[in-house]
Amino acid sequence: SLVFLNNQSGQGLLETIIALGIIGSGIIGMLSLTVANQTASVDSSEQLIAANLAREGMEAARNLRDSNWLWRGVWDQGLEDGADYTAAPLFDKGANTWTFDFIADDLDHNFARLWRAGGVYFQSTEAFPAGAVLTAYRRLLQLDEICADKTVMVSGSSCNPAINPKIGVKVQSIVEWQSK
Repeated sequence: SLVFLNNQSGQGLLETIIALGIIGSGIIGMLSLTVANQTASVDSSEQLIAANLAREGMEAARNLRDSNWLWRGVWDQGLEDGADYTAAPLFDKGANTWTFDFIADDLDHNFARLWRAGGVYFQSTEAFPAGAVLTAYRRLLQLDEICADKTVMVSGSSCNPAINPKIGVKVQSIVEWQSK
């Protein structure tokens, strides 16, 4: 009679190692997806804030223009400073009005910085506004003249009022921020 001996002493250990490898791969995959989802969520939040800040800058220009019309003033008063069309939009809570500061000419200027206090983002001419926290965002408006012949004049040049008068303003709200 033949007797077969079944030697399986190492087989259980091998199956356990393979099973742990498969489980470990699954856990690592889930953690990678969780981290990627978290990163995408933060990026999406930052982009949404930046889009809203850009929209607010454009609305500030529209608000200033509309206020000028309502008061029967010059419609573009405050939307330019000579031939300088780059401005930081500033909101005065007390007067409930927007003004544009034309000192800032690039996003590195202090007036381009956005601060946050009480959940509200704002720009300030103060170096460190009381109770505010500096954010990663910076914003400037580019307010270029539109002439009667539909040409857009950039900073340093203007429409000729005699033959090609200014009929509008092209508003670009530029928002920049640093992310991780």
